[in-house]
Amino acid sequence: MPSMLRKTRLFTPGPTPLLPAAQRAMAAADVHHRTAEYRALQQRVVADLKAFIGTRNDVILLAASGSGAMEAAVSNLTSPGDKVLVLTAGKFGERWRDLTRAFGCQVELVTAEYGQTFLLDEVRAKLDGDVRAVYMQATESSTGCRHDVEGVARSCAAATPCWWWMPSPGWVPRASMYTAAAST
Repeated sequence: MPSMLRKTRLFTPGPTPLLPAAQRAMAAADVHHRTAEYRALQQRVVADLKAFIGTRNDVILLAASGSGAMEAAVSNLTSPGDKVLVLTAGKFGERWRDLTRAFGCQVELVTAEYGQTFLLDEVRAKLDGDVRAVYMQATESSTGCRHDVEGVARSCAAATPCWWWMPSPGWVPRASMYTAAAST
């Protein structure tokens, strides 16, 4: 009986096939985070990320899942009782809604059907001077829909725009994704 090839897969998110080189790298000895070697590695990673994203602004690395990063954004940009606007058109938008409610924010919603995007007029109508932050997905990987981050960010006069872009860097043009941050 022929032997079966064992294919290792990473399931967060996934399943994602792992190349043998990635498996070897993951099995290598850890670098302690308080060493000069680690500081040099982090500086290189941050510089490369800035170049890849196309920003001169700070890039923050988190040892967390995507949900952990979203939670960090809510807990650091808002306080209980703050009014926020959440744009939801898929699973990740629903996660923004649930997180902001869990942190005690007063949540205003603009919704769109799965696979659709938001009308900017609806977003602008909800943006009054009391909205502290706007939370949205840049792309809804659950449906493949890309949202108008730049249009939403330009509409935010007093509110802090916050979007989760993780699925986006490889397939959304930089101009439509990241120039919004410079305009706010």
